[in-house]
Amino acid sequence: MSTVTQRVETVLPDTGTREWWALYLLAPVVLIGAALLAFPTLVYDRFVWQYLWGPVVADAASQPVTHEGIRAVRGYNAVNTVTYLGAVVYSLPGLRAYLNHLGVTLDARLAYGFAPIIVAGGAMRALEDIGLLGDYAVWFITPSIYFVVTGVTVFALGLGTLVRDRGIGSIPATVGVVGTVWAVSAVGWALWYGLSTATPLRLWVPVATTGIALTVTALYYWGTSFVDVAHLRHPLFLLAVFGQTWDAAQNLIGVTFLGYSPKLVITNFVYQATGFSGSTFVLKLLVTGGIVWYLADAKDEMNHTWWWLMTFFIGAIGLPMGVRGSLRMMLGV
Repeated sequence: MSTVTQRVETVLPDTGTREWWALYLLAPVVLIGAALLAFPTLVYDRFVWQYLWGPVVADAASQPVTHEGIRAVRGYNAVNTVTYLGAVVYSLPGLRAYLNHLGVTLDARLAYGFAPIIVAGGAMRALEDIGLLGDYAVWFITPSIYFVVTGVTVFALGLGTLVRDRGIGSIPATVGVVGTVWAVSAVGWALWYGLSTATPLRLWVPVATTGIALTVTALYYWGTSFVDVAHLRHPLFLLAVFGQTWDAAQNLIGVTFLGYSPKLVITNFVYQATGFSGSTFVLKLLVTGGIVWYLADAKDEMNHTWWWLMTFFIGAIGLPMGVRGSLRMMLGV
């Protein structure tokens, strides 16, 4: 251990204490605030506006927007993609602490209870794409929607804790009910809009994307019987494979048949480089397969909480994209 590391450890409070958590949560806020005060043009105009907030405003306005002569366009870019991933990783210790504080059991039931909330988030993102959210649209665009979904999740967990402590239900069931009500309402709104307008509904799109995802997941489940690696059939892996494949399927259908292009920076780069409409599908299968293989092999050695969070997030990243893409293409948006 270096001298610098020793000095830092003597100054910092003990890990897990209230003082440590206060420092952990406030440190990014203080650093960003100080940077904004010291270099407002560089930090806000050239970073926050151009790559983070500007794209949100542009998405809500459905056109490029300008601030102080700096143009921002809607959609993902390399900077906001890396920033959002970094924020997710940084938030994981806090999520772990919150779940431990509530005494939540991290198992497959909880993961499947969370799934409807994730689906609802994707459906709300599609409603924003359609233009149905009016002045509230800005709250359902990346990254704002992450805070909304997180807020609903925290509320559902708190409600589930009360239900569990009163002996009238469980946390996974409560979270699932909250998410299901939200998801059904959002998807129902999209269907109502499609049926009440002259726009022809492409009902075959969600049928095809869901069907492809279910087929690949079934093939994965069948194929794992021939592989001598424990845990490959764990329910969390089935959710992860289904979520990622659903996203891959909506990309495949959109690019191949409907003239869409992949939205994410990496997948769009691969598509532009190869010119192959199934590039995203193949890439997702390879990457997901590799990650699942690694996590299955490491399950007995890795800390259970970290393993559960990592495995769940694989599916949680794919599910909303699959829902959003399927609904948008169904309505021709």
